[in-house]
Amino acid sequence: MGWPYEFLTLSDEEKHQRRLTLDYYAFIAHLSAFAPMLLFIVIRLVNRVRRGRNGGYQQVPGSPGVKANRQRWITRVLEKGPMVQWWLGEDVYFMGSHWGQRDEWVLGIAWTIWLLILSIHGTGKDYLHLTKRVGIVATSQMPMQYLLALKALNPFAYLLRSSHEHLNRYHRVLGRIIYSLLILHAILYNIFFIESGIWLKRFFAPVVFAGVSAFVVLYMLNSAAIARVRQESYRIFFIVHLFGAFAVPPLIYYHAPSSRFYISAAIGVFVLDLAARKITTITAPAVIEAIPGTSLVKVSAKLPAPKIAKYAARPGSHIYLNVPPASRPGIGQFSAPYLVFEFLYNPFTVASTNQESGELTFVARTRSGPMTNRLHHLSSVSNTGESAEKVELNIEGPYGTIGKTFNDLITSGISRILIVAGGVGATFAVPLYHAILAENSAAQVQLIWAIRSAGDATWAASSPTGKSLLDDDQVQLFLTGDMGVSNDSDNAAGVEMSNLSQQNTRPAVQNSKRPDLQKIVDDTFQKGQQDSVAILVCGPAEMARELQPNKLRMPSIVEKMTFSKKGNASGAEQKLQKLTDTYGANNIRVTFNKKELTVETFKSVGGQSLRSIMEEQGLLKEWEPAS
Repeated sequence: MGWPYEFLTLSDEEKHQRRLTLDYYAFIAHLSAFAPMLLFIVIRLVNRVRRGRNGGYQQVPGSPGVKANRQRWITRVLEKGPMVQWWLGEDVYFMGSHWGQRDEWVLGIAWTIWLLILSIHGTGKDYLHLTKRVGIVATSQMPMQYLLALKALNPFAYLLRSSHEHLNRYHRVLGRIIYSLLILHAILYNIFFIESGIWLKRFFAPVVFAGVSAFVVLYMLNSAAIARVRQESYRIFFIVHLFGAFAVPPLIYYHAPSSRFYISAAIGVFVLDLAARKITTITAPAVIEAIPGTSLVKVSAKLPAPKIAKYAARPGSHIYLNVPPASRPGIGQFSAPYLVFEFLYNPFTVASTNQESGELTFVARTRSGPMTNRLHHLSSVSNTGESAEKVELNIEGPYGTIGKTFNDLITSGISRILIVAGGVGATFAVPLYHAILAENSAAQVQLIWAIRSAGDATWAASSPTGKSLLDDDQVQLFLTGDMGVSNDSDNAAGVEMSNLSQQNTRPAVQNSKRPDLQKIVDDTFQKGQQDSVAILVCGPAEMARELQPNKLRMPSIVEKMTFSKKGNASGAEQKLQKLTDTYGANNIRVTFNKKELTVETFKSVGGQSLRSIMEEQGLLKEWEPAS
């Protein structure tokens, strides 16, 4: 089949009809961008209504037919939601590189196909109709693109009870789709200009050249958004991104008058968000201290009571930090070291809050960037033994997902919580650990913290209750390096770790090995096989990847039997302990009381059945399978 499009000559009436069609399909594309969110809201409402109706006790029917009829199709679909969510949340790797998560690919491919359908449908044989349609469908997505990038006024973060960092993944996906459509738009127009013999004349026409300029800025923006560039210099990415966010809309506004509604909406919400962030930012006096023997600095800022209360209510949240003019290098207002702080808003996790003193504390590791280097420089006074001098810092927040869902973590009936942290990731884990215990002192929560040096833990040694973190039986520390010397690298993968004794303020190394996270998870599940378990992790990417569900071997019961006592089972406890020791606590679990014995196997034990294991150990002489 040949190329279906032609360069048609249209009458004024036909051009008008084409314009109406272009606007119609662009508006459909614009409205449909909100469809996934509306679908999510509907699902949440259905879930809420369903839980309300099923809130009371209902006897489970004995008849399988009645039971199946009671399970409506909508219930069965909703019950599979968590499984689908787990699957979509898994990372995608290709040739050793990380390529996002599955949900980004699924949503991205589906949305690309949908926008291509809207770009092609109803264009007939009109080549220019196709060319213009691709462009206006792309620009119709600009309001959604800007909404997904908002920090303070992000409506989707509110509805999803999420954070702008999480939604930023979809911002990047949609950005790539828009960029791809605009590339296609530019290619199609260039072909038309070349075939018509008017390329040079049209290329430098003001209206066309504005579009070319916008495309160049988008190219710069997408190049700076590559993961490697973001990791090497977030500052370059941020400055280019900010420049592009303000430069592209006016260029497209002039280039394509039919897109002005979408461009105005996009830049409007962006400016409103910037204004809201400016209004809510607090300029606070702060004390900055260098932690001896480490590359860490501890910052304690004094905030107003209403503001500190917000942070206290959202443990594990983070701030955006900016250095105001009063605390910048005093080498001239127009010098690069001074002006660079106009574009620096670095995120830091809140390590602790004190509502009585109004202090907010966070910890930062000094690196090569201007922000942490400036903090380190401002901390130099504290190392002289004199009273620390207060400096001004701009603090914006709180941000983050966990603060919004903390109450769910406490009230959802989760039996055990395992928190794993690496390095300064403990600034997220430690306050969350303390907050959980403050809400429920009997909570079954365990904190695993891998640190590079003993000095890295000094900032968290005390707790709100006055008890040292090192004396807490529910906290286990691992040392990654020398006792008193830190390492500037934040990559904890492959390093040797040592278990720290929790009885000493300067603990001794007991083992020289990397912590077995799989074993830690196994032990957590073995403590209560029927219990629900939550695992939270904040640390190096390798640590987080190791704790992903698809990497862990979640224990599942292979066989379970209940036995009743035949007579006097003398020495039963010792024999049952031997059973566990022989086959391993990760393979078999024994629950024993005076009248009943329950044995569960979690893995195939040498191909033996549970009954044969009991017989081999001589336990069937004293216990018999319960009827």
